[in-house]
Amino acid sequence: MKTNLDRSIIQLTFGVLFNHKFKLLDSWGEIADDILYKNQYFSPDFFTNISSQYTTERQLFNPARKHSLLLTSNNLVYTQTIESDFDSECELFKKRVSEYLVPNLLTRYTLVVRRLGVVYVCELDDSDIQRFAANFFNPTVQNIMDFRFSRKEPTDKGLILSDNADFINKIFTVGNISEGIKGVSYDYQLHFTPLHEDVRDSIDSFMTKSMTGFNTDVACSFGG
Repeated sequence: MKTNLDRSIIQLTFGVLFNHKFKLLDSWGEIADDILYKNQYFSPDFFTNISSQYTTERQLFNPARKHSLLLTSNNLVYTQTIESDFDSECELFKKRVSEYLVPNLLTRYTLVVRRLGVVYVCELDDSDIQRFAANFFNPTVQNIMDFRFSRKEPTDKGLILSDNADFINKIFTVGNISEGIKGVSYDYQLHFTPLHEDVRDSIDSFMTKSMTGFNTDVACSFGG
């Protein structure tokens, strides 16, 4: 669904927290080769650089276009910058996650998933930030420009299944998001209890629900 905030979404991030698997980093050469040269979703033009310092993390990145992929022994973080059309690039982002990263990293290397997350970063001016803040603060409190909070919600399974305590955590960060970026960061997280050994069947639904959450929790505040 298209919203009037699409013009302001400048970055999408997919993150996974999984149980530590220290030997995963030993496969980095194979993983990097596959990402750069052996699929239709990424290429050496998309990720132009590879990290040269091998400590506790490995990274592919593009400093000019600001795309990156970070891998540690318990974390995967893929960030894609929106360069032109949001609709087409968001669709490609979802395909890169569900059709490549999940099966070729999470499943292939038998990573036990603790949490999935998608972050939407919107660049806003001061007036829009104040407009968004007005949804959460008493009208007598003026000029709130920086704040952060989270909201926890049960999933459908967490509500109806006695052996399931899955929950959604939504993290809102407003103001100075990172160096040079001012606006709203919306982090939609799905926490698994019990942990998931295979998320292939749930990833498409999760990605769709993350966008629905963004539309409901952020975009609707601007008439989206």
